[in-house]
Amino acid sequence: MTAAIDLVNDLEARAGASDKDRELWLLERMGGVTATEIRDLFLRKTTVQQLVDLKLGRRVDSFGGNQYTAWGNTREPVLADVVQSIYPELRPESRVFHAADDSRRLASPDGVGVVCGVLVVSEIKTGKDDIRVGTPAYVSKGYGIQQQWVMRVTGARRSLYVSEQHDSDWQDRGGAYPEPAPMGLVPVMEWVEFEEALVRELDVIATGFLVAMDAAAHGEVVAYDDDLDTLAVNILRFREEESSAKKAKEQAWKQLQESLRAQHDELSQESPLARITWRAAGTADVVGEPLVEVDEASLRADHPDVAREYDDANAAVEAALNRAHTAEGAYRELAEKYTTTTPGETRQVSTKESLTVTSVKTKEMKA
Repeated sequence: MTAAIDLVNDLEARAGASDKDRELWLLERMGGVTATEIRDLFLRKTTVQQLVDLKLGRRVDSFGGNQYTAWGNTREPVLADVVQSIYPELRPESRVFHAADDSRRLASPDGVGVVCGVLVVSEIKTGKDDIRVGTPAYVSKGYGIQQQWVMRVTGARRSLYVSEQHDSDWQDRGGAYPEPAPMGLVPVMEWVEFEEALVRELDVIATGFLVAMDAAAHGEVVAYDDDLDTLAVNILRFREEESSAKKAKEQAWKQLQESLRAQHDELSQESPLARITWRAAGTADVVGEPLVEVDEASLRADHPDVAREYDDANAAVEAALNRAHTAEGAYRELAEKYTTTTPGETRQVSTKESLTVTSVKTKEMKA
């Protein structure tokens, strides 16, 4: 119980403005980088420069809402009540929170609480598409990215993702905008776990943006090609995934071997997806290489003249080699006295392309 209270108290100490005071809430979010902005940078829905210009007031966001955002705002408190009826500890939340290690890393979770001794957050989404975890719409909209950033900022390690699909039949139902109708009686609720590797990527993006914003605020220009930077970041991401995949493959291979050793001496099976051929370790008769030996004593006894001629020839060859080595040494020693060096002629040669991509090591950013 004490640990849970400590988690809540720590998070409360990092709470900022509520969206009930929207002007103050927006102003506080302008000072850092939020989950929505990290998502848009990650998915290339915006560029670093565009976001810097927005933060520094060089560009104005004219979007003031539409029927889709209005519907989301209408449904969010309703769905939050459903969540709290199932998870009483997970209370609705409207404030912006700051990360413990950097107050400019920001997030606004839809709910916060301690469930089974673990700090958790919630994210509520509505839409005309199936936006459950793992669906194409969920991935393309970056809802998983947003949740990872919210967990990184708050310190939570689980996020309750609440999604509701509507019928897209927009009708005048007495509100400021036309409204659709929910397709289900209750929303879909799914737990999303914290992904450390992905969050490291998001941290790199956040740091790069904050550095660019600071530089721009001081009149400095951090010039780089956004498109090339995106490709480089993708390489780093895929490299991390490749490393994880290699470890997973090695673990699966080891588990397969252990299962086969325990159950089969020999196996051959084929499914629609995979073919396995296995033979356990053991012993087998192997014919070695033939051993060839010459009875040299008998050969010399039976053919002394041939043996003598062979020995004399070998001795002559060895003596000739020794004389050649001596002469070569004397020649090289004299050659040094007659050697001159002329600079080589400059000519064009082909060179290979060179490309390296490494992650940038950045210092921890201060609040």
